[in-house]
Amino acid sequence: MSTQRKVLVIEDEPDLRATTVSFLNLSGFVADGVGGCAECEAWLTTHDCDLVVLDLGLPDGAGLPIAQTLKARGKYGIVIVTARGELDDRLRGYEFGADQYLVKPVDMRELVAVLNALYDRLPVAKPSWRLDPLTWRLTASNGREVRLTQSELIVLKTMTQVPGELVSRTAVIESLGYQAAGYDPRRLEILIRRLRNKIAEETGLDVPIETVHGLGYAFTASINVS
Repeated sequence: MSTQRKVLVIEDEPDLRATTVSFLNLSGFVADGVGGCAECEAWLTTHDCDLVVLDLGLPDGAGLPIAQTLKARGKYGIVIVTARGELDDRLRGYEFGADQYLVKPVDMRELVAVLNALYDRLPVAKPSWRLDPLTWRLTASNGREVRLTQSELIVLKTMTQVPGELVSRTAVIESLGYQAAGYDPRRLEILIRRLRNKIAEETGLDVPIETVHGLGYAFTASINVS
C-alpha cells in the first residue's frame, strides 16, 4: 500500500462524482472518479488505489459484483455509498465485500472520516530490499541505495538465492572463488562486518543478515533480485 491515500470513486452521477472527488482531494486524498463498471476495469489496468467508494446503481451493471471482485483481490478497502438503505440491502453489501455501507445523502465529512479509519486498518505491505547485480547496487527498504564491491555483491547474491534460509559458510566462501579448506574464516567475518557497517551508515538501517556461528548466514528479509 502506498503512503498516499489513493481513492477511486465509482459513481454514475457526474455532478456527485465530481463533488466527491474534489472534496476528497482537498481532504488529503489522491482521488479519481469513473462512471461505471467498464470504466472501473479500464482504470484499474493502468492505475492503482487503496480505497474504493462505490455506488450500487450503475448504468452498465450492478455495483455488488464489482465489490465482490475487488474484495477477492484482497487489497482494497471498499465503502458502498448508495440510496439503497433497507436492512437486506445493507446485509447484501457486507456479504459482497463492503467494509462500510453508507446511505445517501452522505455528508462528505463523514465519508472522509470513514475512509481515514478504513485506510488505517488496511494491511500494510512491508517494503522489500532489492539487489541489482547489473549495477552492483543494494536498495534498502527505505529506498536508500548502497554501491557494492564485487565481493559484497557475490556474498549477497549467494545469501539471497534462498532468503530466510541458512546458507553455509562453505557455500559463501566457495562463491568467492576459494576452497573452504584453505580459507581463513576470519576473512569472511571481516567482510560481513564491513558490509553490515557500510549498509548501516549509508541507509540508516541494519542489514537483515543473521549469523549462525560456525555454520553460516541467512538473509532474513524480503528481497527482490533483478
